[in-house]
Amino acid sequence: MPFFGGEKLREAYRRAEQGAYAFMANNVAESNVLIGLLEAYGERRSDLIVQVSAGAAKHAGAGDKAAGLRALSGVIRELAQRYPIGVFLNLDHFTTKENDLIGEAIERRLVSSIMIDASQETFDDNVRITRDVVHRASGSGILIEAELGKIKGVEDEIASDEALYTDPDEAVEFVQKTGIDLLAISIGTQHGVSKGRTLDLRMDRARDIRAKLRENRLEVPLVLHGSSGLLPDQVKTVIGHGIRKLNKDTHYQYVYGRAACAFYAERRDEILPPPSVEDDVVNLFSGSDWSPNKKAFDPRVVGTEIREQIKRIALALLEQAGSAGHSVVE
Repeated sequence: MPFFGGEKLREAYRRAEQGAYAFMANNVAESNVLIGLLEAYGERRSDLIVQVSAGAAKHAGAGDKAAGLRALSGVIRELAQRYPIGVFLNLDHFTTKENDLIGEAIERRLVSSIMIDASQETFDDNVRITRDVVHRASGSGILIEAELGKIKGVEDEIASDEALYTDPDEAVEFVQKTGIDLLAISIGTQHGVSKGRTLDLRMDRARDIRAKLRENRLEVPLVLHGSSGLLPDQVKTVIGHGIRKLNKDTHYQYVYGRAACAFYAERRDEILPPPSVEDDVVNLFSGSDWSPNKKAFDPRVVGTEIREQIKRIALALLEQAGSAGHSVVE
């Protein structure tokens, strides 16, 4: 099906609220992760939210973030047509450093939603910066997500040494003053490698924020960043408290790296020459009786294995979120 914009994404979140499930929002930087995700979500008939960070755009564009975003958006749009689900693209953790790129994404309708992250700023500055992006996106159909509170750890160029839990009353004020479509909150999760069993989680904070928003007639889906490492029962609990999107980046990076590591470790002797053979990569060992095995070093072979492992984990995670069988595509 075609790639969808913000209005269809709004409908997807509305359905998730009614059905009490959530979406795993999965970061991508290249096509193997994307294809693994599409295969999994297409098989389970679940709408798919993929995310691109500024760092991923820079990587995909060989240092040019704008080129990288255009390239990734184009690949996502093209591949989405092969699957019977809704596919959406969110810009993840974009800051004022990416103002020009945010403008291009809005003008060219490259994305379905944008997460503007000014959580490191003061409350008033966060409101001002976020409100400006909401204003710029007005009329485009693109949804705007913002963050209130701080998530411990590092996400691209954004770092915090401590978690700062989101205050329910401030959440209401923030949504009212900015007009955002989604609110990312802090309840003690952490960017990067973390273990849910050791985090000082305040899951009740998500419940209280949701209740306060509803008291003020603000139906804004809640988002949880830094969800890699959460245990299944913790995921279930936060979804029950109103979380409708959980971000996954580190998890897939690990799956990618592990799949590639295992693949090459098993085929080391087919790729690297023995000590007695001159390491003649320039001439591809033409002067030696030994030759590497193309089936072992062809990147398409390891790429296929990476896709399969991404799909396997994606299937498990989307079941945790409860989104299987839910799609805006009838």
